[in-house]
Order: sequence, then C-alpha cells, then structure tokens
Amino acid sequence: MDTQDYRRALGSFPTGVTIVTAYDTDHDPWGLTANSFTSVSLEPPMVSVCIAKSGRVFPTLSMSGHFAVNILSAAQQDLALHFASNVENRFTDTDWAAGGTAPLLPGASAHLECIIHDRVDAGDHEILLGRVMKYAHTPVPPLVYCRGNFFAAPLPEVMR
Repeated sequence: MDTQDYRRALGSFPTGVTIVTAYDTDHDPWGLTANSFTSVSLEPPMVSVCIAKSGRVFPTLSMSGHFAVNILSAAQQDLALHFASNVENRFTDTDWAAGGTAPLLPGASAHLECIIHDRVDAGDHEILLGRVMKYAHTPVPPLVYCRGNFFAAPLPEVMR
C-alpha cells in the first residue's frame, strides 16, 4: 500500500481540530494537535482520541489517568499549527488555564475534561477512551481540517 496516497484518501474526510492536553508527573502541561477524535457514548459520556505512539506527548498521556480535549475554534488555526510543530515546550508563551484534570485552552469552542476509561492498542497509535467528567462549550464556529487546509465551519442559525 502506498502510505502517502492512503493518507491523501483519509484526508478527504473533513474533521474537527482538537488539542489534547495532560499533565506529566511533575504537573507540567503537555499537549498535541489531534483530529482523530470522536464521541463514543452518551451514557456514560465517553469520547475517544487516537495518539501516535511515536509522538513526544505519548509518554505523558500513557502515564496519565486524565486528559482534556480542547475543540478548537475557527480563530485558533495558529494554535493548532503550534501544537502540531516540533517545538520542545508547546505551552511556553501559550495562554492556558489549569483545568480540574488537565490544561485548558481559552477561546476553544469546547473543553472536555476526561478520566481514562480504557486504552486500546491500535498499531502505531493508542486509542484513549475517556469518560467525560466536566465540559463547557461556547457558540463560536469550530475549526475544520480537510485535504491539508483549515476552514471555519459555519454555525447553524439556531446556535447563533
């Protein structure tokens, strides 16, 4: 299989953009941009995120019992790119707040604070299933990613 062509095929599916965050054992913040996020269950409230085992944030997430999903707003494209970069400490000069279980990023469309429910081995990734313990959201357009480009998803009239 041509891996690059396969990635292009997967890129045909528009996704929201998130930054998954956690604290390490020293309570320092860590985070990465992720678009492999989905709602899993309403009862109990559960979400999943897929984390590359080769990523620099993986050791923190693999040790932590908690994580947060920051669903980015359309105005946060630069933040998405920053947390996807190779910067050593992505929280240096980044505005953030201490959530109850993980770092939260102001201006996001939504925050979901989770406790780890389960971990699933998935090849070169690990799927984290998180039980949502606390959440918040605002009626701002979310950031969407498709075929290598970011764009703002318009909000339905009822949400404006």
